[in-house]
Amino acid sequence: MLFSYFAVSRASGNIIHITLRSSPPVDTPTVQYSYASAASINRYRILHNAGQDLISLKNVA
Repeated sequence: MLFSYFAVSRASGNIIHITLRSSPPVDTPTVQYSYASAASINRYRILHNAGQDLISLKNVA
């Protein structure tokens, strides 16, 4: 089963992209991964469709 994860910039806390994986990706020094629930993805899409380019993980969690 695939799960959604947000790739998040450690420096800014902004979401870079969404990835589908069967297990959590490995964090790097510059990117951390956070589980993305259906509600969080929906909130992200609403913000993105409203024209926001830089969306913080805090705004969708």
